[in-house]
Amino acid sequence: MKGYRLADEFVESELERSVIAAVARTPSLYWELLDTLPAGAFAAEPETWERVARAIETETTPELPDEWEPASDAQGDAQRLADLFQRRLLADAQERLAQALHNADTPASRLATMLEEEAAGVQAAIRETASGRLSWASELLGDVLRDAEERARALKETGKPTLGLPTGIPKLDAKLGGLQEGLTILAGAPGVGKTTFALQLAGVVAPTAPVIYVSFENSPRNLATKAICARAGVNPLDVQRGSADLGKLRDGARLWQPLAERIAIIEGTQALTVAQVRAMALRAMNRHQSKQCLIVVDYLQLWAKASQELRGMATVRERVETMATMLRELSTRLKSPVVALASQNRAQGDYDGKKGSDNMASLKESGDLEYSADVILFLTPAKERSAVSPARAVDISIAKNRNGDTGRVELVFRPDVGTLLEVAR
Repeated sequence: MKGYRLADEFVESELERSVIAAVARTPSLYWELLDTLPAGAFAAEPETWERVARAIETETTPELPDEWEPASDAQGDAQRLADLFQRRLLADAQERLAQALHNADTPASRLATMLEEEAAGVQAAIRETASGRLSWASELLGDVLRDAEERARALKETGKPTLGLPTGIPKLDAKLGGLQEGLTILAGAPGVGKTTFALQLAGVVAPTAPVIYVSFENSPRNLATKAICARAGVNPLDVQRGSADLGKLRDGARLWQPLAERIAIIEGTQALTVAQVRAMALRAMNRHQSKQCLIVVDYLQLWAKASQELRGMATVRERVETMATMLRELSTRLKSPVVALASQNRAQGDYDGKKGSDNMASLKESGDLEYSADVILFLTPAKERSAVSPARAVDISIAKNRNGDTGRVELVFRPDVGTLLEVAR
């Protein structure tokens, strides 16, 4: 005869089946619910959940009994399962304490210690299921030292310092330490090369980590055309006119193919949410067995203005500030860099003079991005250099860098073939 267990009162079998059925029917839900559903959330159907999860992660079709009905509110029901899991933890702790309390051989002082230990254990487990985790500084010391030791060992073995994800511009990497976890804002006037830089960045990072490119300005086909043309040395305008060298274009496509396998382009819509982008990033990281990814947003103001989830906010400024904060949180949760392209206000950005500006005040009308961002880069035409047409002399200025140095790097922009290269010295 099965004995009574308090934790069993907090198991809802039908709820578990409905959530599993919803995930099996719509596999993209799995990546959205991954944080909400901790290990142990399924008490009645743990094997079924593991089987469905394994099928989705290996991109095969999960199978379930036909009579299992999917949940209508999968997110809400998943949160309910997480809450039930936490209650089971508390119930088990209560039963262990009750048994010890009725044991005459257990001293009261030991019971008090057990109470503290059980409470600490349950709180730690609950924190693991919460989106915002409380971390005492003392708990971080070991991680900091281990990371420092690993970086020192890597430097000794390779002779090269450990960097974040590469930008492909050596001087910029030296100043930034590569792209680090956090929000990087890339600002500039129209036509200065922001999208070219972002697309080039995606190609440089792709061999190291998968890339999620969210585009509100260019279609996926247009971005793919630009990427292929950059590798082929072909002007995208020639492709549109039908006068492009098809041999070169095919060579460019072959060069881009292995990178394209690791770059996902999302066409931005008003319905797109940050949570959906995070789910897609998790899928990409799982598919390519990577601990990091790069997310590029092209560009920030367009997403903030269009976003349905920010419609309740009165001003565009509020939407942009909130979107920047959400992207920074996304970076933290994925432990991966997010690069967001941003426009400048017309006065401070010096649009009419076609010079651009690396003044952080040029971001003011778009919200306080200088406070939200970890790194702020400005791409501006060079005021004291020239280049032979069709090339243009441009500078990339590091106006803010939480991780290290600020400064400027000189570049040459080739808008005809879509490349940005560092000036050789």
